[in-house]
Amino acid sequence: MDTLVFSGHDLQQWRAAHGLQIRFEADRLVLADTPTLDWHLLRLERADFMLRKVRLRLLADPLPGQDANIYIHHYGKLDVAEVAPDGTILDRGISLSLRVDRRDAGQLSIETAFLNRHPSLSIGCSRNAAVYQGSGRDQYAIRSIEVALDDAGALLRAVPDDERLRLVDVGGAGGLQTKWALQADRITPIVFEPNPAEASELRPVIGRIPGGQVVACGLSHVEGRQTLYITDHPGCTSLLRPNDEVLQRYSIAPSFRIKQVEEVECVRYDQLYDRGEAPAPDVIKIDVQGSEYEVLLGFGSLLQTCLGIELESHFYPIYRNQKLLHDVVRLLDSFGLVLRKLEPVPHFDGDLVEVDAFFTRSRESMQTLGGVARRKFDLMRQVWELE
Repeated sequence: MDTLVFSGHDLQQWRAAHGLQIRFEADRLVLADTPTLDWHLLRLERADFMLRKVRLRLLADPLPGQDANIYIHHYGKLDVAEVAPDGTILDRGISLSLRVDRRDAGQLSIETAFLNRHPSLSIGCSRNAAVYQGSGRDQYAIRSIEVALDDAGALLRAVPDDERLRLVDVGGAGGLQTKWALQADRITPIVFEPNPAEASELRPVIGRIPGGQVVACGLSHVEGRQTLYITDHPGCTSLLRPNDEVLQRYSIAPSFRIKQVEEVECVRYDQLYDRGEAPAPDVIKIDVQGSEYEVLLGFGSLLQTCLGIELESHFYPIYRNQKLLHDVVRLLDSFGLVLRKLEPVPHFDGDLVEVDAFFTRSRESMQTLGGVARRKFDLMRQVWELE
């Protein structure tokens, strides 16, 4: 178990987020909300917080005139705990355990444990709601924060392997999307990242999830070495050469400037499956900057049983010889997958060039799903916020 203790000047490693204001005074970190409708949070970000069992101990003084509760947040709509200044527990959130002591001097001692699925910890103020309009007052003075990190394997293994949703993430630089990391106890991620350095960074976190693996190669419709065009912005790197004729219209064009060219090994996913090196996918997420169509071809007949696909696609060819969204729609329709939702990606000066597209099995084929497959489908629909 790793333990971090923050007291005195070490408390200044935590930073104000959203509507909170802080100042360091008399060895305490003073939290004040602001007259804005927002979260009011104190936050610390560290990669090793991700997918760990966290035990958090907090010692805080309610300040004169305070009118908010003390609050431990997780992410989005997930709360860990909310405690009134008199020590009353108002919300246990996702806490596995929660203990509150109010000392004679009025100090609050709060200890909680929870499964953390995000690379940050957040403490702050609330008023029976995470988002509230503050009064601009000093609320609490933090004396100390202790964070103990432990292996979360038992918590992450609660769902049997055969009921875990198999997520194939193609183009995994930066790690799992937060919306899937929040479901880490219900998924088995198989992440493909052709950059060896990026793949090495991903392995420690992905490896905490039962069955999770990182494969340091690219996916395509043919096996063998292909050229990877590495651009000024890593997120624009692609197996296809950027299309300067289209990109020159937009302010984002410098991000696509090629700075390096490398050869990377690519495989077809269905051949990995045939060799027993990868499972049949339940859900596929693809972000490969223009070669999504070729990656899909490499799944072959496995697309016939896939429950859903999320991918980035384009209406205009920002890479040379790129297939566009209508080509992807036509391909997936032949496998019984239909377009359910589009989310614009606002990178092109107001033009609708790039979108995130979500496909699922057709309504007819959904009627034939068995119990386990139906539960996986419902999880996917929840994560993607589909009707």
